[in-house]
Amino acid sequence: MVQFTLEEILKVTKGTLLIGSGSGAYPSVSIDSRTIGRGELFIAIKGKNFDGHEFVVQALMKGAGGAIISDRGMIERKFFHGKGGSNLRTIIEVKDTLKALHEIANYHRRRLKIPVVAITGSNGKSTTKEMSASVAGVRFNVLKNEGNLNNQFGLPLTLLKMNDSHQVAILEMGMNEKGEIEKLSQIAEPDIGLITNIGRAHLEKLGSIENIRDAKGELVKGIGENGTVILNSDNPLVIELKNGFKGKVITFGINSPSDITAVNIKKNKDIGYQFILKMDGSDAVINLLYPGYHNIYNALSAAAVGKSLGIDINDIKRGIESFKPLPMRMEQFMIDGDITFINDAYNANPSSMEAAIKALSIADFPGEKFLVAGDMLELGEASEESHRLIGRLIASESIDCLITVGTESKFIFYEALLSGMSRGRAYHCENFDEAAFILDDELKSGDCVMIKGSRGMKMENVVERVIKLRKVS
Repeated sequence: MVQFTLEEILKVTKGTLLIGSGSGAYPSVSIDSRTIGRGELFIAIKGKNFDGHEFVVQALMKGAGGAIISDRGMIERKFFHGKGGSNLRTIIEVKDTLKALHEIANYHRRRLKIPVVAITGSNGKSTTKEMSASVAGVRFNVLKNEGNLNNQFGLPLTLLKMNDSHQVAILEMGMNEKGEIEKLSQIAEPDIGLITNIGRAHLEKLGSIENIRDAKGELVKGIGENGTVILNSDNPLVIELKNGFKGKVITFGINSPSDITAVNIKKNKDIGYQFILKMDGSDAVINLLYPGYHNIYNALSAAAVGKSLGIDINDIKRGIESFKPLPMRMEQFMIDGDITFINDAYNANPSSMEAAIKALSIADFPGEKFLVAGDMLELGEASEESHRLIGRLIASESIDCLITVGTESKFIFYEALLSGMSRGRAYHCENFDEAAFILDDELKSGDCVMIKGSRGMKMENVVERVIKLRKVS
């Protein structure tokens, strides 16, 4: 069992022991007093909307073995009252508790010497992470981020779950601004880095697509010359990042010469694609039972991860074909027996919205195709034009009915009408209930509905309301 001794914690964080003895050990580390386990070390993180110092005593009363703090004055004022804290367990003071979390996670990563794969990109990070874990899982016991634990809190907490049974770690890295990927790379010290693509996401904070490229490129800089980077050769901004890298480069793509590619791509009768995966002079027929042409790229990138881990093409095929999509990522289900919903409401930016629209446009369903589109957030000054571009695209594709919800999505609605979409088949709604009532009224046997929007929009609420309406009726 992997443990952290008090001596290790003090050395790694350069902390000062305020209360307690110099002996003892902790089975794990937590930043959540609500779920902390007996004996665990609680780290009092200061966030934008909370301060973990408020919950130190709660954590200790629940059985935490100790706490790391940075605000000694607050702890003394609230809890000690001059009594010396005799009823409390170990208290360690550091300058920055978030930095302490990062230092402990990095120490833990170093002492368990297993390959670490880091994945970032504008789109497809989570799907690629899950698909890569499915491929690696054919041969290895895999640690991966759960849910959206891909930031400066979630990634170190994921690393801290690593134990002696794990053979590979596959970590998604998210970012909103410059320097975040660099920081996450310093914590995880990945051996293999994968960049899925670079598109128009986070423009509000980063300003230009070149800045997005540089921010994602921090991952490449974080890989040593003994490491491997996996790059999308069909994305010019991604492939530029190999310049100056001294380690091994594996490329994947469809339209450009690549180490790993897909040929003879055919659309499956129902949903998804069949293609021939070509890698290292070997071929394998892949049946990807998952909508969206862009998911072929996710499959190729997962194959590249498999190759970098020494997995053969037949096991890669098994891993890709056994992959199960995450909730709200092209998640397909039926209501009323023959109406298809594709819930892709986890997130959206211009690139992923475009991919989703094209996937719906070419989908083969007996009825009509409905798109319910919410706002794409964090686009800054580019927001209106980005939404208008999506409206023009919708009007040019095989989409029968458009329903938009939100403030910015009205520009999708306006531009779709200006570009020729029938006024009677486009609606702009102020809330989820309006959208659900329209769907309930319009949907017929054989129809398909795709739901898409940024995470902050919580577009899955439309699905829930439609289901509720259908049950009531």
